[in-house]
Amino acid sequence: MDSCKARLSTIEAALGDNPAIRAAQRGLQAAEAELRTTRSAVQTLEHENQALSEKISEISDRTYSGGVTQPKVLQDLQKDLESLNRRRGGLEEQQFEALLAAEAAEARQQALQNELKALEAEVARQHGTLLEERAKLQTSLERLQSNREAVSSSIPPADQALYDRLRLAKKGRAVSRMEDGSCGACGVAPSSSRIQSARQGNELVLCGNCGRILVSD
Repeated sequence: MDSCKARLSTIEAALGDNPAIRAAQRGLQAAEAELRTTRSAVQTLEHENQALSEKISEISDRTYSGGVTQPKVLQDLQKDLESLNRRRGGLEEQQFEALLAAEAAEARQQALQNELKALEAEVARQHGTLLEERAKLQTSLERLQSNREAVSSSIPPADQALYDRLRLAKKGRAVSRMEDGSCGACGVAPSSSRIQSARQGNELVLCGNCGRILVSD
């Protein structure tokens, strides 16, 4: 997994270390931010229009239900209705403009996304088959992660904790395979009892020199 991640990081650096791609990425980020803003504006106006429509419906019901008979009150209600309808007309115009702005922002975002993909593909072509290798590495990493999770579930917590501590302390290499009777990491030969225990595999055996977990074929 560490090897996959290291290579993926190298590939990402190669793909991203390009002025045109960096510019396209910045443009896409700006377009995505604009799209979020315009969609939020559309949603806000929709809520305002809905609330206004409910208010108009409420006043309209009072005006034409026959429950209000006083001319002055009816006149005031009618004025309120006219005012609210004018306001709704302006709000609907704002909604229409906001929708157009959102559609334009979405089109820009999509165009810039396609442009970025095309640039990445071109850079990948220039660098050989980096995109293909990246996809394979990502698939391998997912498989390894799944395998790791499956194995981890059967490991005693204390052993897992020791392994995790060693990974941090030993720069990612917590386990060392025995090579010709010696620790493959530091080259020091463990005692015969450690070698025997490592071969039996019944418990964790640490190298007496570097402290890594020893494993033997």
